[in-house]
Formats: sequence, structure tokens, C-alpha cells
Amino acid sequence: MKIYGVRTIALYALALAALWAMTENAMSAEMLIDGVPLPDDVKIAPSPGVATEPSKRFVGAWFGAWDDNLKHILIVEDVRADGTAQVISAIGDNPLVNITRAWVRTNAIISGDTLTISASSKSVYTLASGTLTAVFQRGNIRSNARLSKVALNELIRPGAAIPWSRRKVEFLDTSLTEDGKPVRLEVVLFKPDGAGPFPLLVINHGSTGRGDDPRLFKQTRWNFAIADFFNRKGWLVAFPQRRGRGNSDGLYDEGFAPDRSHGYTCEPDRSLAGADRALEDIDAAMTALRQRPDVNARRVIMGGVSRGGVLSIAYAGQHPDGVLGVINFVGGWLGTACPTADNVNGALFRRGATFTGPTIWLYGRDDRFYPIDHSRGNFAVFQRAGGKGEFFEFDVPGVKNGHGLDGYPELWTANVDEFMATIETGKTNDH
Repeated sequence: MKIYGVRTIALYALALAALWAMTENAMSAEMLIDGVPLPDDVKIAPSPGVATEPSKRFVGAWFGAWDDNLKHILIVEDVRADGTAQVISAIGDNPLVNITRAWVRTNAIISGDTLTISASSKSVYTLASGTLTAVFQRGNIRSNARLSKVALNELIRPGAAIPWSRRKVEFLDTSLTEDGKPVRLEVVLFKPDGAGPFPLLVINHGSTGRGDDPRLFKQTRWNFAIADFFNRKGWLVAFPQRRGRGNSDGLYDEGFAPDRSHGYTCEPDRSLAGADRALEDIDAAMTALRQRPDVNARRVIMGGVSRGGVLSIAYAGQHPDGVLGVINFVGGWLGTACPTADNVNGALFRRGATFTGPTIWLYGRDDRFYPIDHSRGNFAVFQRAGGKGEFFEFDVPGVKNGHGLDGYPELWTANVDEFMATIETGKTNDH
């Protein structure tokens, strides 16, 4: 039920525009760095001698992409003794959401390992192991990025090849057919450094809100925060797009009302048939992904967000030897606006109870689709049916923003680290 990298970057651009309007910024000439503007007078202080040594580490040019989708440059031009820094923050164009490139020169505050730009929004950059982990926050809107350092003269060199993104888009050949034609599924891949083969995490996407806006069906989903976390652990992360979603072939048909313009149905039989169809797509994607030479097919875990979370639990129950464990972010199939939500969600979670490996359930309070009592009830149903797992709940910043938990890695990384320790030291599929 979340659109990755579209709504967030649109709000980031608006916030940057607001910051630009509040900042005295001469209309200096611009240069374009692969579509990202910088002022012609950009410069790095040759020796910010009045700054403390830790603060000096921020000085220089950094590049990356918000949610791996919106090009971003941060230039820390100078750092002063009082902990303030002069910075340039810039973004590129994104026609998908009518974002026009922009830059702003402003002040930031450095404290320890963090640099913060504050206005009507806040951008926080944390320095660790030579990279900047960046978080943009405005109300309920959260965006994540990882920035790498580069020499300024290399960044602005004409024709420089800048690796903005780790994301690769491919298509999986599957055994699925529709109207006698083979179906290919789009997959978004984030690979760690190295040659592999890598252990594999498959993340399943959610729905499209009420299901009554076909434009949302064609938006490809991924989650940079999850991908980045697991890439740094050495895992390849795959986000398959089910039939009719993103650029995948076929019809998107996961539990619609007879009149599809009404969106998803609450009627149990039609809704569960849609879940069965989604599980077929996930199995087809898993089969194709396991055959890749860069994947260690014996080291596979699965996760998902919203509908993808409950699908991952159900899939593990149906294929108990297929995955080592499951990570369920705010999972459920029908929101509690449907009077049948308890029965439908419970039925799907019970399917996963035959899985003997570890599962972790991560939920936010104040979730507008799945109230925390409902989700606790789903976990209890899973346990009573014999399922094994741990349930954790969190207060997510913002107003009724519990469903956005996956975008706040600082809340769940410690719990997922413990879960991964059980994967690394526990049972494997080698038996």
C-alpha cells in the first residue's frame, strides 16, 4: 500500500523549493552534473583549519539518490569552529512526478557524526565507514539515501560517469502463461559488492490502497532502506513485481470486486483467490531467481510489506524448505475497513504456521489499515496454529503513520540483526 520513491521524492522537491525560497541565493550561473545543477562558484575550502578534526570529514562532495530514484548532490564547502557548515544541496529532474532540478546554498549543523539541514523539513546525514546515510523527513514523508564521497574535480568533469544508483531492473522468464502467451515478471535488484554467488532476500510488495486507481498498478515498487541494510550484510535483494504490476506482463487480479472499478473486494472467496494468484506469481519469481548464477539458492529468506508480508508468511508455510526465514513488515491482506478482515487475514496467516523456520513480525502502532490489536490477533492465530515467530511493535513518527514502518530502519534494525543471527547460526536448507 506504499509507493516507493515517488510520493517521497515529490515532497522532498517541494521542501527543497521552500528552503530555496527562504535562502538568500544569488541567481548565479549553473553547471549541470548529469542533470543535477550546481552553481558555477562551487568550491571546497582548501583547509578548514578552524573546524575540529571530526567535522572536517564532512568537507567535500557527496553523491547518491533519494530512495535510489532522485539524483542528489551534497557539497560541504566549509566547516566553521562553531559547528556550522556551508553546504549546497541539489537534486535532478524527475519527470514522473514533475520535479524540476534545483539547488540551494545554505547552512547546516554538524554534531559528532551527523550533519543536519533544517527548515520546514529536515535532512540528516550520518557519517560511517566513509559514506553518508541520509534521511529526509517532512511530516509523514520519509526518504532514505546513501551518499559516496568523490573529489569535486572528478564530479564536475565533463562526461564523468556517476554511479547514482545500485538498482538494476531485469525481467524473469517464468512458467506462467496468460492467453497462451508466456509471462515475464519485472524484478528490481540491488546487489552487494563482490562477485557472488550471494545469499538472497526476496521482498514482496503490497497492494495499491483501495485498488481503484489503475495508474498505481504500473508503478514499480522497491524499498531502498531495506535493500541498503541487507546489501551491507552481503545479501542480494530482489523486488519482484507480480502480474500486471510495474512492467510485468499479465493482468493484475488480486481479489477485485466483480466491477473492477470498485477496487478490492471484501468477499472472502474472491479475496482469497486473489491471494492464491499472488502466491503463484511469487513462486514463479522464486523459481527463476534461484536459477541465477549470482544467487546461492541454499541461502534464501523472504520478506514483504503489507500484502507482501502476509504473502511471505503464507508462502513459507506452503514451501517450508524453500526459505530459511521470513520478515513480515505490517502484513495483512484486507484492512479492517472490511468486516471480513479477521477471517481472511487469519486464514492466510494460518497457512504459514506449518513453516518451522524463524519469522519476525514488525508492526507500527497507529496503522490506518491494520490497527495494532488486529495485528496482534493475527499473530495469536498464527501461534495457535503452530507457527513460530516473534512480534514487535513500534511508534512510528508522524500522524497515523504505523503502516510506513519499513521506511524507518533505525526502529527495526536491531531486531532484524538478532533475527539474522538466528539465520546465520540456525538451521539451513542443506538437510
